[in-house]
Amino acid sequence: MPIRLFIAILFLVAPCLPAQTLLAQETYDLVISSGRVIDPETNLDAVRNIGINGGTIVSVSEEPLTGRAVLDAKGAIVAPGFIDFHAHGQNIPADRMQAFDGVTTALELESGILPVGPWYDIQKQTRRVINYGVAAAWTYARVSALEGLKPEPNLKWFQDAYALTRWVNDVATEEQTKEILDLVEQGINDGSIGIGLNSGYAPGYGYKEVLAVHQLAAKRKVPTFTHIRNLSRVDPNSSIQAYGELISFATGAGSHVHICHLNSTSLTDISLAVRIIRDAQERGAKITVEGYPYGAGSGAVNAAMFQPANMKRMNAKAEDIEYLGKPLTEEKLRQIQKESPGEIIVWHYYRLPRDQHLLDLAVLYPGGIIASDAMPWIDKTTGRIIDADVWPLPKNAFAHPRTAATYVKFLIDYVRDRQAETLIEAVARCSFRPAQILGEYVSQMKKKGRIQVGMDADIIVFDMDKLEVRATYTDPNQHTRGMRHVIVNGTPLIKDGVLDTKAFPGQAVRRPVR
Repeated sequence: MPIRLFIAILFLVAPCLPAQTLLAQETYDLVISSGRVIDPETNLDAVRNIGINGGTIVSVSEEPLTGRAVLDAKGAIVAPGFIDFHAHGQNIPADRMQAFDGVTTALELESGILPVGPWYDIQKQTRRVINYGVAAAWTYARVSALEGLKPEPNLKWFQDAYALTRWVNDVATEEQTKEILDLVEQGINDGSIGIGLNSGYAPGYGYKEVLAVHQLAAKRKVPTFTHIRNLSRVDPNSSIQAYGELISFATGAGSHVHICHLNSTSLTDISLAVRIIRDAQERGAKITVEGYPYGAGSGAVNAAMFQPANMKRMNAKAEDIEYLGKPLTEEKLRQIQKESPGEIIVWHYYRLPRDQHLLDLAVLYPGGIIASDAMPWIDKTTGRIIDADVWPLPKNAFAHPRTAATYVKFLIDYVRDRQAETLIEAVARCSFRPAQILGEYVSQMKKKGRIQVGMDADIIVFDMDKLEVRATYTDPNQHTRGMRHVIVNGTPLIKDGVLDTKAFPGQAVRRPVR
């Protein structure tokens, strides 16, 4: 055939070729090949090839794709990277451990930070492994207003504040309330994702103060993230009363209320808690809910909830509390509270499998999400937070096992083993739904939690049959197994199960700065 005739025929035929055929001829920066792709928003559950250029998905194709780099996903599940609303670690070691759990975006929304602007500056300077973001911290503002301490954008400053009592127990004056609101609003102006209300750690607040915070949230169109005020089955000041108060803020102020760790703050009254929250949602209250698949919580040892009177109301005993993997006696608990009030402990509020049905009410809450409440890694010998660029973590690193394994444990327990949830719904809880909740407030989140053309290339590839939780309450410093590949903003962070310690592809998740 003469060359001119061949070119003419090709010119005529090319417009008739399927778009996927033409796309398949392009060479992409990175290709994820032949995996079972799960995209909850479009209900896609099929084998596909994914083409990535830069940090963006540019092709989701049934046809083979050519890439400068190719990651084999044959026989594995390909899903949007998990988005954690509740991650306290916020440093390189915490990021790396969470990446093995499938997390590509870790946000500090319950407790938050102040000042917000300097915190984002520090993260950019130190570099982060996965995406990060923060809420404006109401508790930091309380410490500032009631104790006269200038907030510092780190967790240690807040841990040290547990030695003080006014911010925990006192009702703020009108002048102090104004200072609290001003500090929180400055955090919003600095681009915080929302407002973190760690109410259980400062239960002495006045109703009007926190109502004003919710009114501010509604005015500025940002969500709130709350650890409820009380943990108790006993009225007054029960957990149920605290949920009622929170519902009143949602309806009275018109704010978006996100309830943190429904499981750990509801105790054995969780069935009633679920009923009143769902009723409020059905009546139009803007409420969202998170849970995690463990029957134990974690927090500062000198928090209000662990004081003698409150422990009695929770029906909690000293032996239910572990410090560095060992159960405490009453005497040892009070000694640590006095000498090291900011130390982190683990508290068993459910006993599994006996209380599995209670835990399920939180984890499988209709329309809810999974969030880890991941703690910072602590050096057992010094009690200090481990934040250096180290891998693997030092042998003496310690934290609640949820810090290493929340999402993989959820997939194993609820999808693979018990088949209590479909895979596509489980992925929605871990990635799409968190992105959807925040997408109303943070434009970046509209491009996360999805495997579609034009979306951010935050992608995980895992082998369901090979998923393994290794972290335990006594030996938590063991990352999960089963994540074949983890890609953050188009950069392979974990490849064939091996972490690239030179990769720092994490980017800030942030509202516009005013």
